[in-house]
Amino acid sequence: MEENIKIRSVKYNLIMNIILKISSFIFPLITLPYITRTLGAIGNGKVAFATSVVNYFAMFAQLGIPTYGVRACAKCRDNKDKLTQTVQELLLINMVAVVLSYFALIVGMLLIPKLQEEPELMLISSITIILNMAGMEWLYQSIEQYQYITIRNIIFKIISIVLMFLCVHNSADYIIYGALTVFSAGGSNILNLINCRKFLAHKTYFGRYNFRQHLKAIFVFFALSVAVSIYTSMDTVMLGFMSSDKEVAYYALATKVKMVLATTVSALGPVLLPRMTYCLNNDQYEKFKSYIEKSLHFVILSAVPVVVFFTVMTPEVIEILGGAEYRPAILCMQIITLAVIPLGIGNVACAQILTPLGKEKLTMYSTVCGAVINFIANAIFIPKMGAVGAALATVLAESVVAIIQIYYAWNEMKEAFAKIEYFKLILTNVVTGAFLIIVRNKLLGIQPIIVLMISCCAFFFVYGVMLLILKDSLVEKYVIPVMKRLKR
Repeated sequence: MEENIKIRSVKYNLIMNIILKISSFIFPLITLPYITRTLGAIGNGKVAFATSVVNYFAMFAQLGIPTYGVRACAKCRDNKDKLTQTVQELLLINMVAVVLSYFALIVGMLLIPKLQEEPELMLISSITIILNMAGMEWLYQSIEQYQYITIRNIIFKIISIVLMFLCVHNSADYIIYGALTVFSAGGSNILNLINCRKFLAHKTYFGRYNFRQHLKAIFVFFALSVAVSIYTSMDTVMLGFMSSDKEVAYYALATKVKMVLATTVSALGPVLLPRMTYCLNNDQYEKFKSYIEKSLHFVILSAVPVVVFFTVMTPEVIEILGGAEYRPAILCMQIITLAVIPLGIGNVACAQILTPLGKEKLTMYSTVCGAVINFIANAIFIPKMGAVGAALATVLAESVVAIIQIYYAWNEMKEAFAKIEYFKLILTNVVTGAFLIIVRNKLLGIQPIIVLMISCCAFFFVYGVMLLILKDSLVEKYVIPVMKRLKR
């Protein structure tokens, strides 16, 4: 390993990634109440629709590079020349795809009336396509630079919040909000492009580039991205065409909360992908299996209580984030929160097992099945139930995908599933769930933010105490030693 690339421990990277994911929850908590009230459901719906449409073109521009790039670079991160050549090859492929993507977007805006309604917003949102390419997040993940990723993201989120309060004042400012959304998500990617020189050789490899070696895997991952996008963005797009902007806004709010929860629960996934790829390429299979056990345990231990808590506390969350205008989104959020569990478990099977093993085709098959089911379910449910129908379709699709991925990864996962202490898990969540309902009912009538904060502290305190009393293996291994150190 080159001296200027410092690989931190999995624990440290996990902490950094969790901080990043928590910041993704805290910052929307700060901004969403203001934005939902300032822009209203219609303004929010327009931004959500434009973002969802652009996401398709951004997905095409990225091809399968975000995931494939992590694996490809992790394999050669010990060789600076090979790493540099790989990065340049992937970046050049990405550039060609960006040009084609922009051409397709412009043609779409000229031919489709719905896309002509907000051309300025659509073009501003499309800057994401270029910023995604410049970011090369896959490089930083492959060399496990999570401290840099976390600090950079938090700084730009803070800048975006300040600009939002300074620039967004009424419902007519939805285009400004769209621009700030792009800046918040991708503005820091320019720094990535500049900073990458620290990790790469300062030379080009013209005449030695081998693009063909990447294309097959890239297109498999691209097909996977297409299928995933059908049941992540297609819901919003179909709502936009088949329902109203208000329904889109309700669903967008619920989806934002769901995605924050899912990414927090799956925080180990991005951290372990390069590490597990490295283990497999260095014949460390037992270490590979131990990571699977820890990851699955972590996901189940965190996903189930998160779903219980947010299902019970959805009315308060909606009241805080959206106000009275968004109360129709309560049932939608309660339903879609259930998707966090299959999303988390599926992430272990897909990102941490099948992808490092080079079995991305199996992941693609499972995702295509889920996408087809999601499309059909959306077509059936949305006309009758609007945002609630889209939420039902998402939960159904995510569950199908997770089941198929677990089936494909069963040989590697069966020992991990066998070691889960199911009785302790069920007992802990039943007790803490009942306790949460009692606490919430006692607090009804006061400010929602106070109800949420007290309930959150009480719920997770009791949950933690229950895990300590029942001697959960993960808590005993990682939490108790930390507590003993703090007592000294």
